[in-house]
Amino acid sequence: MKNPTRLNELIMIKGFYKTEFGKEIGMSGPMTTQITNGDRSPSPRTAKRICEVLECEWSELFEIVKTPQQAAK
Repeated sequence: MKNPTRLNELIMIKGFYKTEFGKEIGMSGPMTTQITNGDRSPSPRTAKRICEVLECEWSELFEIVKTPQQAAK
């Protein structure tokens, strides 16, 4: 995730509490908290769902980062 602060701003702008947002994207409360705090990265499917619900572009919130193992290939 590029910027957890921006994600939280968009959640508030859309009028969601984090628990409501989690239900909307199909995630548990603890997982939603970890994602919105930037402690955990969502799966590609969840990242897409987040962008759909928040009506934003994927590139506004997320970026693809290769691990050292992937970069070596």
